Amino acid sequence: MTAATPRPPFKLGFLTHAFGDNSQQVYQDLLEQFDVAEALGFDGGWIAQHHLSNGFGRLPSPLLALAAVAERTRHIELGTAVTVLPFEDPIRLAEDASVLDQLSAGRVQLGLGSGGANLDSFSAFERDAGQRQQRFAEDQQQLQALLNGQALRTDSPLTLQPPAPGLAKRLWHSHGSVEGARYAASQGNGLLLGTATHDPLTVQKPLADAYLDAWNHPNSKPRIGVVRAVFPAADRATAQAELAVDIERHVPRLQREGLIDQASDLQEHLHLLNVHHGHPDEVLHSLRNDPSLLPYADYLIVVVQAESSTQAQVLQRLRIIAQEIAPALGWQPRSTQSQATVG
Repeated sequence: MTAATPRPPFKLGFLTHAFGDNSQQVYQDLLEQFDVAEALGFDGGWIAQHHLSNGFGRLPSPLLALAAVAERTRHIELGTAVTVLPFEDPIRLAEDASVLDQLSAGRVQLGLGSGGANLDSFSAFERDAGQRQQRFAEDQQQLQALLNGQALRTDSPLTLQPPAPGLAKRLWHSHGSVEGARYAASQGNGLLLGTATHDPLTVQKPLADAYLDAWNHPNSKPRIGVVRAVFPAADRATAQAELAVDIERHVPRLQREGLIDQASDLQEHLHLLNVHHGHPDEVLHSLRNDPSLLPYADYLIVVVQAESSTQAQVLQRLRIIAQEIAPALGWQPRSTQSQATVG
């Protein structure tokens, strides 16, 4: 099975890394982002997990934050992109996710990763980074079995409490290899694409094709979530001015990953980091020409916040995407009463 044509309507979500120096303010801003996104009709909000991070990401416990979101929202889905599974106890993760799913009336989307972007943290958790793929598979299968209502062990009647009917069908994997994409398909789970610096044509498209080709579950459909940095502004120059300082912070990572030998110009860095930016018409053109987006995306998950973005900029970008960009790509917003009150 290979994607050849667009498959709208897709779901629309946003992803936050919870940037900022003041954690209390970061969390208040995050709650407001979910409020505004729900009012705009976004289908979901997703939180990235960062452990022992000094400023880059302020949320080591996304499910705890999403419980606060669940209390003040009614419709928006609550996602993790991703929970680093090798750092978790799969039984406790299943319990926490199940409680959140009950509190939110079945809105959890649980994204899982093996920790490839968190290699520096493995020693802190006394984990072997070299075994992370094996540990991911073992823990994911136990987690999924528990969510499906299976007994903890063959010699024990214990099962997950509270039960989480349906949550096992809302699991997602983030993988950077063809083998990983096929594994996600074999488990009947969704595939998340979009790690910055992974080229959409030469890396992400083969992953999506491999996932779809490997799907063999006649009673369910494959699910691909595509994460994209989307920064609309009055024009391209304005967008680049807003992003310049933050993009330059990523130059050392581009060098470490062998994508550049030395610092280049801003536009080249934006290209390597897959940042769609500029006037909404320019963003639309860029997204339509992304080779691993519209032909594949069941869920478009936008990143609209850089390290130094203000809350006003974040909320304005969410509005532009929901009101101008996503509908032009085929998205159909979820109708809510509060939508009419959003400016």
